[in-house]
Amino acid sequence: MSATATPLTTPTTSPAGTPSEPQPRLRRLTRLAGVLYLVIFVVYPLSTFVRSSLVVPGDAAATADNIRTQETLFRWGMAGEATIILVEVVLAGVLYTLLRPVSRSVSLAASTARVAEAVVMAAGCLVTSVFTLLMLSDRGYLGAFDADQRDGFALFFQEANNDIVLVWGFFFALSLLLTGWLVHRSGFLPRIPGLLLMAAGAGYLVQSFGTFLAPGMSGVWEVVVLVLAIPGELVFAIWLLAKGVDEDAWSAAAHRAQRSQV
Repeated sequence: MSATATPLTTPTTSPAGTPSEPQPRLRRLTRLAGVLYLVIFVVYPLSTFVRSSLVVPGDAAATADNIRTQETLFRWGMAGEATIILVEVVLAGVLYTLLRPVSRSVSLAASTARVAEAVVMAAGCLVTSVFTLLMLSDRGYLGAFDADQRDGFALFFQEANNDIVLVWGFFFALSLLLTGWLVHRSGFLPRIPGLLLMAAGAGYLVQSFGTFLAPGMSGVWEVVVLVLAIPGELVFAIWLLAKGVDEDAWSAAAHRAQRSQV
């Protein structure tokens, strides 16, 4: 591979052999990562609020009535969840590009884990909601089920998502732990956000494992993940938007990474 193969990840070098100023695309990607994080921070709580406002735990009839009478709101919630899934996939690619000078293999693993999280989230959020709408529709083949059974299935699909969240939490935790390690080791981003991201990953692990092993303490695990997760991701997002990466240090790291592959 030549030294000019990719404008972003392979900086040009001066006659003295030192990396030149990185391409403006690096700054755009850094800002894009920050914007994508903020989209998640805004849209995900709204989508979660929509679902929680319509689903009445343990009351299938009330849940079904809420969704039938406010189907448009329910569908908007689905659209918000779909937006999050797409943003997560794009963010995985952007973070891989930004962090691969530190370690290509670890950056690939972190991004793959984030994509896996998005896939499981799609199964939990969108597929269960599609099944819910089908169960509450007027399609003729559903005549095999009486009204109470259909309402019960609708609530079942919605409550199943609460446990599927814990499954994608494992993949998200792994992604945060690896991303935090990369940020901490990078040299072109400050160490503190990296530590906070690793703490966020630990929080999601505690929530998922804790709820599986001690479901009666689910409220405690939710507090743990809120306390540990929000500061890390929020600080990282704000830093990407406000400061970005140290471009000279990133360029030098990318140059060293490429030379090690030659």
